Amino acid sequence: MANEPGRNLDECARIAESAGVHTVICLFTDTWGVPRGKHLPIRQFLRGGRFTTAAVALSWNPRSDVQPTPWAEMDSEFKDMAVVADLDTFRIAGWTEGTAVVVCDTVDLETGEPTAMDARAMLKRTLREYAELGMTVNQAPELEFHLFGADWKPISDKSLCYSVDRADELDTVLGAIRGALLRTGIDCEASNVEYGPSQIEINLRYAAGITSIDETVLFRLITRAVARRHGYHATFMVKPINGGAGSGMHIHQSLVDTQGRNVFAVPDSPGHALPSKAMQGYVAGLLRRQLDLQVLAMPTVTAYRRAEDYSFSPTQVCWGMDNRLVGVRCLTPDEPGTRVEVRWGAADANPYLLAHGYLQAGLEGMRDNAPLQPVSTGDPHADTALPRLAPSLDKAVEAFHGSEFARRAYGDMFVDTFTVMQRNELAAFGAHITDWEFARYADIF
Repeated sequence: MANEPGRNLDECARIAESAGVHTVICLFTDTWGVPRGKHLPIRQFLRGGRFTTAAVALSWNPRSDVQPTPWAEMDSEFKDMAVVADLDTFRIAGWTEGTAVVVCDTVDLETGEPTAMDARAMLKRTLREYAELGMTVNQAPELEFHLFGADWKPISDKSLCYSVDRADELDTVLGAIRGALLRTGIDCEASNVEYGPSQIEINLRYAAGITSIDETVLFRLITRAVARRHGYHATFMVKPINGGAGSGMHIHQSLVDTQGRNVFAVPDSPGHALPSKAMQGYVAGLLRRQLDLQVLAMPTVTAYRRAEDYSFSPTQVCWGMDNRLVGVRCLTPDEPGTRVEVRWGAADANPYLLAHGYLQAGLEGMRDNAPLQPVSTGDPHADTALPRLAPSLDKAVEAFHGSEFARRAYGDMFVDTFTVMQRNELAAFGAHITDWEFARYADIF
């Protein structure tokens, strides 16, 4: 069921009654982008559409281990925050019976304001900023994932990209995922076998504002849930197979003015590859702030296994037209379809944080009329003058921590807390003896 703006609890009650809903999944995403929350009986949900939970959920590690951070120090008493349903997102959960789902915001119990760590609230503020300038944002994240069997073994060791035969073999589970998405009101456009062994892509249609980002979180949740029910495991881990392809989160973005015109397609830049000055400034902003935002686009150690030359995962700060080797791909097929595709993101990124950062960078670039570096054509990897991505997570973390742009966009509390969270992840990784190390050295030394 599609969202209806301005929905209230009475309307939710009518929807729930007509669909036989007895349970509402109330979810928020933690800072890693992992859905968290509670299942509420419908009667309890209708008493207020909110509950309280530990605020430390916004600064723990992906496994829910609590470590001290500026957001939740050990003497902080680990107080509660409110989790408040955004009723406009209330919809029937198309992957299970008798259940609805609603996306929630986190709110400080003392001030009534969004918590300083709430990525969804950050994105909503940015969307309001665009609205005040007379612009609506259209977005469409594009994600890949891998399918494993019930034993966590890859379902294939072969690359069968776009194979219709292979897709037919998998249609029991892929068709079920597509159907669950559609029943949840998420407009699914296509699915296909992707570039790497066991890799799949399902495309969602673009939507305005925050809707597409909410639906990205639901998409990952639904995909994993439906796959489990069919005897598979789906993972958005960036690179779960040695030698395989990495899974990305490409975000397509465009801007629409109050007259319904695509701002990127307005022809006010004769002789330039990009049709509008706004699009030039937006792309320039993305390029200028890529290194500031890299840790949000590539937030795990494994994400850096994906960024390899000639892997269709961009390794440089560059842009081009219809070129899959660049970081920002600019597609100008017609006015409605003119858009940027930002290709740096990994499939495990928090889509709220990433969309917010890209929109802030683009807005800064447009406001500053930032100069746009030359277009990359052909093979950008051969251009040694192009800046390269930070080669590892630790380098990306320090760039983020020291970025004035990041502090303006996300706030000091978020930047300082996320920095500590990432340093803790790096320390845990550095202390672990890997299977590779054991196999390499144990019987030699």
